[in-house]
Amino acid sequence: MVNQISKMAEKEAETEKAKSEAPAQPVISDQEKDWAQAALTEFNRNNYSSCLQHLVKLEAARPQDTKVAHNKAIVEYYKSDLKKTDQFRKNMNFVCGQAHVNIEDVDSLEDVEHCVIYYNQAVLLYHLKQYSTALKIMHKIFSFIEPMEESLAHCVCLLLLELQLCMHQPDKTLALVTYVENQFVVSTDSVISSEKEIKSLEKEHKEMKPVTGDAATDTFRLKLLQYRARCYLMMHALKACKREIKNLITAGGPTLTSVLLKGNLEYQRGNYRKAMKVINSIPQSSLSFKDLGESAPVFYYSDMGCIHHYMGKPQLACYYLQKALQENEMATKSLPKAEQAEPYSGRPLYTLGSNKSYELMYNLGVTLLHARCPIKAFDCLTEAVQVYHMNPRLWLRLAECCVMAHKAENESDFNIHMRRKDLVQGVVGTGTHRKIILTPQLSKDTKYSCEGQSFAIPVATVEFACLCLRNALLLLPDSQPEDPVSLPAPHSTDVPAITPSPSSHYVYAAPSNPLGPHEVASLRCSVLALSAYVALCLGDYMVALDHAQMLLVQPTLSGVHRMLGHLYAAEALVLLDKISEAIEHLNPEHVKELSLMFPSSEKDMDRDKMDIGTEQHKPLRAWFPNTLPTARAVIQYNLAVAFAIRGELDKAGETLKQVWMSKGQGCDVPIHVIMLALYIELQLDFMKTGFMRCYGGIFHVFCYTWSYTG
Repeated sequence: MVNQISKMAEKEAETEKAKSEAPAQPVISDQEKDWAQAALTEFNRNNYSSCLQHLVKLEAARPQDTKVAHNKAIVEYYKSDLKKTDQFRKNMNFVCGQAHVNIEDVDSLEDVEHCVIYYNQAVLLYHLKQYSTALKIMHKIFSFIEPMEESLAHCVCLLLLELQLCMHQPDKTLALVTYVENQFVVSTDSVISSEKEIKSLEKEHKEMKPVTGDAATDTFRLKLLQYRARCYLMMHALKACKREIKNLITAGGPTLTSVLLKGNLEYQRGNYRKAMKVINSIPQSSLSFKDLGESAPVFYYSDMGCIHHYMGKPQLACYYLQKALQENEMATKSLPKAEQAEPYSGRPLYTLGSNKSYELMYNLGVTLLHARCPIKAFDCLTEAVQVYHMNPRLWLRLAECCVMAHKAENESDFNIHMRRKDLVQGVVGTGTHRKIILTPQLSKDTKYSCEGQSFAIPVATVEFACLCLRNALLLLPDSQPEDPVSLPAPHSTDVPAITPSPSSHYVYAAPSNPLGPHEVASLRCSVLALSAYVALCLGDYMVALDHAQMLLVQPTLSGVHRMLGHLYAAEALVLLDKISEAIEHLNPEHVKELSLMFPSSEKDMDRDKMDIGTEQHKPLRAWFPNTLPTARAVIQYNLAVAFAIRGELDKAGETLKQVWMSKGQGCDVPIHVIMLALYIELQLDFMKTGFMRCYGGIFHVFCYTWSYTG
């Protein structure tokens, strides 16, 4: 599920002021110095009209001065309340041309004096949510951090930290936070290396001695505390995160960011009621959405929805998420509509990327799926997939909606008292001529779409589920990705070239955090299991067999996935008339346990020892069959079916008798057992008398599951 805790609105006022402080060219008159100083003074007072007047005089006196043209563009942008973004971009292009800078080619940056131009471009890209491009620019700027003017260096570090978190790189961000503290905040000359583990970073952080400075330094230190807490939260280092949040609240008091961080911490620890209590203490702010670009009500309702979802209350979660969508819609409607000619103008820069509708739609879709509303969930997730189409887990969720709409659950098939009326289709005749007509089939999940429409059209059908699962498999990596590229080599040997550790190999899963290797393996098993089921529903038995066999050869399997792999492989082989091979999969000893959770690796066990990731792992929905005897009864039933098809009726009857004898407390059997027993008795009676009074079909019950992996 997704929690919004970013806060960048108040940062921009400081970052842009650094631009107007750029040093003048060597040759400058006293009059020009006075104009420049007066312009800076008025800019710091937020008196942009007066500041602009001084800059116009400077521009007339120094028409070729790139810094004057740059600062004029900045002041004009501030004078418009950051609303004329398109005009600002045009002005910056003019400045780039005057400075002979190619803003599209970040590798052409060679002069520290031009860093401010590239920085402003990165700020624009950040607010337009073009994080990857902005991050590439900031990596290059960071290589000039040592010779850079300090106030601009602070801004560069903060934006780089924010972008790395937006790109879900907490390990790189944590290393950079430690470097920035060493360089600008604390009284130590130590420099970090990229290979340090979390514990060593924590120890070094504890040994740091803060330097008492001015208000700007204190504000900068608080922001670094926020980023450190967010890194630990994203890495699930919950003990370290708790300490940082405590320091943050002690130093800066309860703010929207600190309260949301603390609520997220308790949420990840599994203390859901405490998390609700924390979220309810969000301080009232006099600043509106137009002032901040962030809506506290949206954050509140979204977080409450996530908390109730993990408390196993999907209906309440849906209520809160729908409230969050309403608040988000109200907030976005309060902004002026953008014009076609200038799509980025008319609204402040910090509100351009403030719409949270797609993240909320994703969360609402997952919650509706848990609430057994597959059609509504499908509609929400089809909205989200327009933006997050590279997320393999989202495609799995869409397929699960289709499958749930096709067959809602398995448990009713095991309620013999309720389903036994479905055994008889009707009665004909009277007296000695009275005959019972058995139903030709018990399963109601064999519907096929006969409509003449493309299966690529988003409709909650099994055919569309097949396409979704194919997309999910294509998006999952076959092997570990290559090592990522490190930051550009800095000009000074004291600046770290931060390279992520090998554990940083993640798979895109926005709006959620990226999937680690452990989660990718679990997701692949879920996709393969559901793909085999869908292929069986569509009559693609060879495809179903391939998926089932691929599932069974995965390095690690949960108990449920192992059972499904054998069942789906057996059914496919039966339908391909390979009974002997199918019987090998129908050994009850294959089912040893019914765990839904993926087996933990040694690395994950080490993480637990380090108290990284102590949140409660508990399935949000029960799976059926939920007991080992019931699961083995399903396996034995299908074994009896295979024997019956092969003509070994005695073996089938004996196996079926064992299934029925196992029925009792803790072991349920499907209604199909009775129908198979009738079939066997009638066949045996026909063999003895040569006359068969009635026919009952053979029915296969191969249960499926929804395997939620996060």
